[in-house]
Amino acid sequence: MRRRRLSTASTSSKQRLGSSANLRSKAHNTPHHTRRFTTLISDQEPDTTYLWGFLLFFSTMIGFTVSMYALVASNYMPMTGNKTLDWIKQDSHYCMLVPVTIPVTVLAVLFNWLGMKLFRHN
Repeated sequence: MRRRRLSTASTSSKQRLGSSANLRSKAHNTPHHTRRFTTLISDQEPDTTYLWGFLLFFSTMIGFTVSMYALVASNYMPMTGNKTLDWIKQDSHYCMLVPVTIPVTVLAVLFNWLGMKLFRHN
């Protein structure tokens, strides 16, 4: 989220000094782990958030397609003559590795989040 600087032409210097002093006084009461909302992002800096979103979306779709082929479609396909596709078809161990890894990853992320919350709020 970008924060934009208000124009300084309409505010007097006394008001600006008072608000910045007020921000400094609030900084003593805030915990160290909270974000600073006083840092501003320049409008000259390009926003690449949507590019990272597209990259994440397409990599997820490719992973989903490959996983569904390895788990479901390869069992119904005939032998193709391609070594990689035939190895996936005959495999019975590695095709289940990803589905078994997903619950373990979810639990690891959950416990990591829980540990962070307990650490921050104690």
